[in-house]
Amino acid sequence: MLDNTRVDLSQTRMENAKEDLATAAENMRAGRFRAANNRAYYAIYHAINAVLAIDSADAKSSGRAIEYFNENYLNSNLLDNYLKIVIDYAAQTRKRCDFEDYYTSTQEETKRNISGAGDLLLAADNYIESRLKKESIQLAQYTEN
Repeated sequence: MLDNTRVDLSQTRMENAKEDLATAAENMRAGRFRAANNRAYYAIYHAINAVLAIDSADAKSSGRAIEYFNENYLNSNLLDNYLKIVIDYAAQTRKRCDFEDYYTSTQEETKRNISGAGDLLLAADNYIESRLKKESIQLAQYTEN
């Protein structure tokens, strides 16, 4: 059964993901593509961590969280495998933006990262919602017996 701590942690992480996504969009509108790609990547990371929290898993680094998520949610088809492409593209772009001094991020790649992050946040929200619904049904069945 889900406990309130896991639910609260998951909700907090989704709020962080949504805030990062909104910041990414603001940065893109202002022409700050490097910053926008960074925030889009971290929106993805926080959404992944929200999913992990609801299932009592945790990872302290973005790389480990993504690795665990890919293995346990995407490779096992719990969530759409398309999200792996979204995650990989965002990770590659973020690394280039953060670590390559002369890298120039484009508006097109930034739009792609923000759109992909939005897709992942929606999938994460839907997954969390379904887990909460499933748990409440199980709890209701348990209390009826």
